[in-house]
Amino acid sequence: MVVKAVIMAGGKGERFWPLSREKFPKQLLSLTGKKSLLQETVERIQPLIPPRDILVVTRRPLARLIERQLPQVPRRNIISEPVGRNTGPCICLATKKIKEDAIMIVLPADHIIKPRGKFLDTLKKAITLAGETGNLITIGVKPIYPVTGYGYIEAGNKEKHQAFRVRRFVEKPDKKKAERFIKTGRFFWNSGMFVWKKSVILEAIRKYMPSLYQRLQMISSKNINRLYPKLPNISIDYGIMEKANNSLVIPADFFWEDLGSWESLDKFLLRDRKKNAIAGRVSVMDTENCIMVNKKGLLSTIGVSNIIIVSTDDVTLVFPKGKGQQVKKLVEKLKRDPKLRKYM
Repeated sequence: MVVKAVIMAGGKGERFWPLSREKFPKQLLSLTGKKSLLQETVERIQPLIPPRDILVVTRRPLARLIERQLPQVPRRNIISEPVGRNTGPCICLATKKIKEDAIMIVLPADHIIKPRGKFLDTLKKAITLAGETGNLITIGVKPIYPVTGYGYIEAGNKEKHQAFRVRRFVEKPDKKKAERFIKTGRFFWNSGMFVWKKSVILEAIRKYMPSLYQRLQMISSKNINRLYPKLPNISIDYGIMEKANNSLVIPADFFWEDLGSWESLDKFLLRDRKKNAIAGRVSVMDTENCIMVNKKGLLSTIGVSNIIIVSTDDVTLVFPKGKGQQVKKLVEKLKRDPKLRKYM
C-alpha cells in the first residue's frame, strides 16, 4: 500500500504578525524551538513516510524558501499554488501529483504535537482504517477547555480501531455552546488532519463540489496560472467533511496544539516566577502574566500585567491577553493603508 503525506504550508499566519509576514509566514518561523514549524512537521512523520513520498503545497512566493528549509524533500514535491485558495483546492492540486490510488495523509504545517511515537501510532491506525473501509478519516482531539477558536466534531457509534462514526462537524462555537459540547463527552476538537484514499476524496469532491472537480480536471502546468485563481476559495471541512456521510474520527492519543494566536504560544516559552512567558532579551519590574517576544535590542516593562508585547526590527505590537484573534483584523486594516502596507 502506497502512502503519501501532503503538508499544507501556504498560510499567511496573520495572527502571528508582526513576527509572521507575507514573505516569511508563521510556518517558516522557529517559534517553539530551533527548527521551523514546517521542519518539525516533516521530521515528525519521516519515520513513517520517506521524503520522496512527502508533498508540500504552498504559495508560489514561498516555494524557494521551503526548498531551502527542506533539502531532504525532492524539489519536484514542492507544489506551488499561483494564489492561495484555501484547503479544498490545495488538496485537489496535491491529488494531481499523486499517480497511484495512494493513501493520503493530509497535515497542516503549523501544529505542535508530542510525543512523536504516539502520533505515528495514531496515523498507522488511520492508514489501516482508510485502506480497509474506504472512509474519510479525521483525527479528533479530546477538548480540555471550552475553546472557541476550533471547530468541533461530534462522535457517534464506535467502530473498529477505536474510531467513531462522525455524527456532525460544528463550526467554531461560542463559549456557552463549547461548554455544552465538553459536558456531553461526545465532542472532539477538529485537528484539521485527515487520512483517506485518493480515489475516495476525489469521489467526495466530485459529489459535493462538482464545479471544483470539473475545473480540477482541466488544470495543467500550461494553464494553471489562468485557471487556478478562478477556483472557489473553500475549505475541505466546509466543502466535504460537513456533508459527507462516510467519515470516521480517531481520538488523538497525544498532545496537540494549533498555534492560532499569540496566546497559544504561552505554554511553550520560558517562564519566570511571575508567569511571564519570554523570548529574547527582556528585563521586567513589577510585571506578571505577560507574553513578551523581542527580536532586537532590549525590551523592558514596569508595572504591567496580562498583556502581550511583540517587538521586531520595525514593528512593536502591544495588546491585552484575550485579544489575540483581533490581530488578523488589525492586519487587514494595515493592508488597506498604502503607507503601512510595507509592514505586512
